[in-house]
Amino acid sequence: MSTTGWMHTERHRLLARLREHLETIAQQDRGLESVSRREWLAQQLAEQYRPLRRFVRREIGRFVAFGVIPAGVLDEQDVTDAVLLRAIQHWREAPERGLYRWLRRTARRVVRQLVEQERRRLEHERSLEEPVGYQGDEWPDQVVRLINVLADPTADIPEDVVLAEETQQILDEALERLPESWREIFLLKVDGWSDEQIALAEGVPVERVPQIIEASRQFLADHLRERRQDLEA
Repeated sequence: MSTTGWMHTERHRLLARLREHLETIAQQDRGLESVSRREWLAQQLAEQYRPLRRFVRREIGRFVAFGVIPAGVLDEQDVTDAVLLRAIQHWREAPERGLYRWLRRTARRVVRQLVEQERRRLEHERSLEEPVGYQGDEWPDQVVRLINVLADPTADIPEDVVLAEETQQILDEALERLPESWREIFLLKVDGWSDEQIALAEGVPVERVPQIIEASRQFLADHLRERRQDLEA
């Protein structure tokens, strides 16, 4: 099965699970408007699952990087499912504009709660972890390629470069320096979302989306160049 076909199948499975959870929670509310809104929310959650899971992975990673919990204690898929369930439980609060922003707030709360539970559980046996450093002074070829792509505002950003293992730590460090809304808008664009879809998900004017993306690309390119110079000095 092709990657596209696999993702299409997974999306249908996720959508079915979301509808089932929404139906279970809303058994007593059968109004036409409520049914329509739940269907809309299920569709939106399925559409935004991938960026949401990436956001959850980054949030967990921050706690791991600071030594609050060890790596591997929290599974990103399980945590993302917990976020979806929390969102479903509060489906009436879900805004039609800026939904992804609302989902990120929900995700932060869920991640913090789960991290605190694991921290308490492991407190007596957890030892402080040393931050992960770069291995040697060699600058990965994929990062050099990424700098060149980011510096050209007309060039598409290949997802394989953004997701490549050798670029992850360096790029994550740069992304953390962006305002959260800019970072998410940039990453949604990498995922192939249109400016209109991003504007709706983030609750920003559509004309601001390309401006934010261009500014983010320039910032990331400049930061990566500086890190390269530091490492090669």
